[in-house]
Amino acid sequence: MVAVSGHGYGHLAQCAPVINALRAQVPGLRLTLMSELPCTLLEQRLADEFTCLQYETDPVLRMHSAWEVDIPASRQVYDRFHRDWETALGNDVKRLQEICPDLVLANIPYRLLSAAGQSGIPAVALCSLNWAAIYANYCGTEGRNGNILEQIWSGYRSAEIFLAPAPALPMPELDNVRAIGPIARKGVRGKEALLAQLSRPGTERIVLVALGGIDSELPLENWPRIDGLVWLFPVEVQLQRDDLIEMRDLPLPFIDVLASADAVLTKPGYGTYAEAVCNGVPVLTLARPDWPETPFLNGWAQEHGCLRVITKEAFQSGAFADTLESLWCQPLPEPPVAEGITQAVDVLAGYLGAQEHVA
Repeated sequence: MVAVSGHGYGHLAQCAPVINALRAQVPGLRLTLMSELPCTLLEQRLADEFTCLQYETDPVLRMHSAWEVDIPASRQVYDRFHRDWETALGNDVKRLQEICPDLVLANIPYRLLSAAGQSGIPAVALCSLNWAAIYANYCGTEGRNGNILEQIWSGYRSAEIFLAPAPALPMPELDNVRAIGPIARKGVRGKEALLAQLSRPGTERIVLVALGGIDSELPLENWPRIDGLVWLFPVEVQLQRDDLIEMRDLPLPFIDVLASADAVLTKPGYGTYAEAVCNGVPVLTLARPDWPETPFLNGWAQEHGCLRVITKEAFQSGAFADTLESLWCQPLPEPPVAEGITQAVDVLAGYLGAQEHVA
């Protein structure tokens, strides 16, 4: 059974390649997937059939935008999720007993890890971050917050292993962390085919705008119009402009579009960073100094790829054309190999052993 957080698309992007590779290695594996994410989205990322359970697996941060946390609303979400902790934990235990899985994989719901521990079911956590560090960063560590933090940490300590794909947030509070390589899909680069699909004569450069699956109002009316450049969006665009293109009608997988782009405009977040860097695509990122992962993500992207950071003011005003041009002046290193997929699969397959059917 796999439990996936509904906070954006990054958690699914992190575990879907591992699940698909595991199913290829373990014939007959049966999968139950539990998440708040729409089943249609899960079906797009996962190969073969699985049982989809729509369920609140963990408290999802409330966001003002893809890059700004709504702290008061998020605190309320956590307070509600933890209010009747023992009752909710007992319900999770009953749910696991009904499903009766041989292994639980969590990215990164912690209460289900506690429930698996109480049920005697092997459980593995997989994520580049943990919710305890995020909660402490925004909500503090005193009083009621301290009780919530201890419940979160207890869940993560219940996992037999916490797989942390590079670049991961340091987790000195846990003694079950195992560092692995990056996790990212490999796309097929076909820029000429993508340009042909766009039907935009004179187009020389493509910038994919990917902000992680969280709705955000974009100041597109201020964004620069650059000769020979088009902006691609996986979401609906409100402004009608011939260089702003929705990619939802393109007959190409998202990862192939990303691999074929000349740059990705994003914010600090694991999924887009890892896929862009591992596919050799330069990253133009929004400054996000309050997010705990930011220094580790940016440091890794600068070491293994090409990265430039723009301020929120530049993003809002559209004053980032020169920064984008400077991104293309950097030498692009050899992309890293997403070896974390194989490493994670080896761990999970070891727990499954010789079993042919896993719920």
